[in-house]
Amino acid sequence: MKIQSDNLKETIQKARPNLKDNSVKQYETHLNKLKKLFDSDNYDFLSTPEDVADKLKEKHYTSQRNSYNAIIILLMALNHDEKYNELIEKYQKIRDQLNNKYDEDQASGKLVSENQQKNIVEYEEIEKMIQTMENEIKNQGLKKKTELTGKERELLMVYTLFSFLIRIPTRNDMSGQLLISKSQYNKLTEEDKKNKNYLVKNKSSMFGVYNEYKTSKKYGEKKIDIPKDLEKILNLYIRKTNKKYGDPLFVSSTGNALSRNAISQLLIKTTKKYLNKSISTTLIRKIVASHHFGEGTEFAKLKEKQEELANKMGHSVAVMDKVYIKDAKGDE
Repeated sequence: MKIQSDNLKETIQKARPNLKDNSVKQYETHLNKLKKLFDSDNYDFLSTPEDVADKLKEKHYTSQRNSYNAIIILLMALNHDEKYNELIEKYQKIRDQLNNKYDEDQASGKLVSENQQKNIVEYEEIEKMIQTMENEIKNQGLKKKTELTGKERELLMVYTLFSFLIRIPTRNDMSGQLLISKSQYNKLTEEDKKNKNYLVKNKSSMFGVYNEYKTSKKYGEKKIDIPKDLEKILNLYIRKTNKKYGDPLFVSSTGNALSRNAISQLLIKTTKKYLNKSISTTLIRKIVASHHFGEGTEFAKLKEKQEELANKMGHSVAVMDKVYIKDAKGDE
């Protein structure tokens, strides 16, 4: 079976026209790595999924999953006949098994890479680090200073970033986030609202608006109320760094909005300093999720009870929740 693509980028975009350029590049990378693995100048090797699985079995399952996604995208774009459909189904079955493992690990709070396992810390250690930074801010008298040095601004910024992430564990969606007033936000066109992320500030409250994030195409605009304790921290940061409406919230020493990668590097730099660990946004999200929903928490205990009852009923938790609990509420 001949499987050939002269222009990977065009082929992938044909199958998934809404994919972002960065995602297309990642698929290209995975497919090119597979060609090297098979020492091939074409993709004929994809006609035997068993051989592909054998070559990939030593890799971490998240890496395998990414490779299979790329294979499926390519085959969908090149789909010429029933043989392609059969191949796609085989690869989807393997990929779905890996997805299930990933979902199980995520739900149980398990980590999914060796690197993350090396750098994991307890949630309380993150809290202690934030408290240490807060003490430094207090001891250096930053709240009373009218002008901050570059190092002082960075200290206040990382303190604010970590305070934000343990309360609202987004990805690096603060990248390019603009500070804006409620009245300015209300005047924005739908097009302007669609393409940017905002921190909307009112006299007595704040909320975040997120349109530009990894799963935005699936979930659409997100609005998140800022809790009062975080609002206090953000107000201090805004005041001491002289932020004006329309300014990006987090910036580099040159005044440019921090990129997603720059935020990750800043978080890693900070956790290396205070914890001797390399912790970026993804790992913080896992630490926070595990703290609130992992084994031994009230949520986990409730989930166990749900699973026990669903098992007695002969249904999954999802079916019990969707059908029986919903119907019971409707009968009230």
